[in-house]
Amino acid sequence: MTASKTSRFTPKNPLWDEDLPERESGIDFNQRLDSPLLDEDLNHVDENYLEISRTSSVIRGLGVLVGIMFLASAIAFLIPDLIRQWNVFVTRAPFLGLYYCTMLVGAALAAGLFALHDCLLPRDTPVRFNRNTRKIYVYEYTASLRRLQRWRKEIKIYDWDNIEAEIAKVSGFTGKAYVVRHELVLVICKAGTNEVIDRISLKGNDVTVETLYQLWSYVRRFMAYGPTRIPDLKARVQGVSFVSSLFHFMPYISPTEEGRRFRSKMRWLDYPIIFLTIWFFWIWLPLGICNYIAMKCAPEPKWPAEIDAESRSLRSA
Repeated sequence: MTASKTSRFTPKNPLWDEDLPERESGIDFNQRLDSPLLDEDLNHVDENYLEISRTSSVIRGLGVLVGIMFLASAIAFLIPDLIRQWNVFVTRAPFLGLYYCTMLVGAALAAGLFALHDCLLPRDTPVRFNRNTRKIYVYEYTASLRRLQRWRKEIKIYDWDNIEAEIAKVSGFTGKAYVVRHELVLVICKAGTNEVIDRISLKGNDVTVETLYQLWSYVRRFMAYGPTRIPDLKARVQGVSFVSSLFHFMPYISPTEEGRRFRSKMRWLDYPIIFLTIWFFWIWLPLGICNYIAMKCAPEPKWPAEIDAESRSLRSA
């Protein structure tokens, strides 16, 4: 979308790929906003505020699936060996038996941690854009498997006038395929400068950048002109149903309303991507079941009452 070869922001994002058009300059109303994935992130839009979901950026259910596989593997390999050689472990090699038991307990704890992380993360961590207060309200949730820190909710509030955007990219070779994922990042700068004070991921885990371009354009148009200059998109279905979760990673064959909406907006570019990914249905279906488990266990996001009222408010800043 841009011809930039270096980031204009300091410090630079280590995963930086390109800068996006500035917040309020050169809005292109000829740019099409027709990605089939664009409305999967829309929670709400009216004259006052826009709420963008970030559920599509998280592969929900993966932690549950990894936990189940990890525990099943440990049980399948360790318990039969323990049972077969119990007398040997008790009489001749008690330390080896203790080692097996420790490994089994450790595997159970690790599996539980993966699943717990997936189930405790809120169903959504939305971002609200309010035209009247000219602020954005970010619902963040800190939960890391790498650091033993307190998992907690945090609300961040920033002035729209200090926000720009960039694309980040992660790529690598898995041994069988070259994988690329893109992310739309909101860059919060000090007033009147390009000095970065924070970065917020608005949408990630995208194979291509087209939907990310369109989402940034959609937000910019809304904040500048309101809902009259943006497409009339339908808000996503926010409940949790088994069928929707089952086909969550294959919406192009889903029999649900979300699936029908997805198919009605498909473009020629989507067909080769679908052709390449549908062969992994044996992964997508069990992952969809685990998605249902994780989402049913996950708590609903709850804004603090004062922030909730302000972020929906008609009051000007």
